[in-house]
Amino acid sequence: MSNAGRSKCPAESEEMSGKTIGKIGVGSWTFPWAVGTISNHRPEHVLDPLAVVQRAKELGVHVVQFLDNLPLSACDGEAIARASKLAAQHNIEIEIGTRGTEPEHLLRYLEIAEKMGTRLIRTMGGWHGAPASLKEVSANLLKVLPSFRDAGVRIALENYEAYRTSDLAALVAEINHPTLGICLDLTNSYGALENTDEILGNLAPFTISVHLKEFAVERLDFLMGFAFRGKPIGQGVLPLVKIFEALAAASCQANVIVEQWPPFQEDLAKTMELEFNWARQSVEHLAAMGYLTK
Repeated sequence: MSNAGRSKCPAESEEMSGKTIGKIGVGSWTFPWAVGTISNHRPEHVLDPLAVVQRAKELGVHVVQFLDNLPLSACDGEAIARASKLAAQHNIEIEIGTRGTEPEHLLRYLEIAEKMGTRLIRTMGGWHGAPASLKEVSANLLKVLPSFRDAGVRIALENYEAYRTSDLAALVAEINHPTLGICLDLTNSYGALENTDEILGNLAPFTISVHLKEFAVERLDFLMGFAFRGKPIGQGVLPLVKIFEALAAASCQANVIVEQWPPFQEDLAKTMELEFNWARQSVEHLAAMGYLTK
């Protein structure tokens, strides 16, 4: 899909200087084990929204993103208020996320966004194994975008293996709304055997949020097959410079959220320790690259 005639990234900012793209962030998918994502490996004390903000503070970053493995719609108002207060005290920007595009559901999350002072909601077309048609996604988004525009909140539609990136780009271009953009996650679309140039060429011009899931491709036991294995950022095969250069060339301003796939260790405590150590390594690697700020 050609980029000719496309508008610049809807998150373009006049404050950009040099190659700076945005801020480094962490969130509930930085700590999937600690938030209890895996139902049969839940810690006794799971991270709640307040604890995720505290993790961001410990790591020295100023963006935190709550996603569908820590659904805010299932949290009480007090938990949301505590997390919002701590974030405000430490100048930490909050982004939130969910799955699905049903209008009632998205408007529920818009209410949460307004309570938390959030300016971005990430969503996906549906659940794994049951994606909505892009026609349905488009119709749903058109129903809610006026409300999001009025509230000053953007929707970042994340790419994943259920949809070709060219089709997602065409959807966003056709809707052509200032509060709709893309949450870019290259690793998701590698699962559909799309290549780096294809993904970036289609989606970089519309990107308003970024997820980075570092990985290495390794052979399975007995040499029969391959698997993507999670790694700390900078220790795998993600083409980080190419990603950031493509976003800079598209004049995009987007926060970059560290997501992780840490392997299970001897026990859950050691797994969560590894998870936090990887997060620290990943944040420091990204900060040293020069494209992002903490």
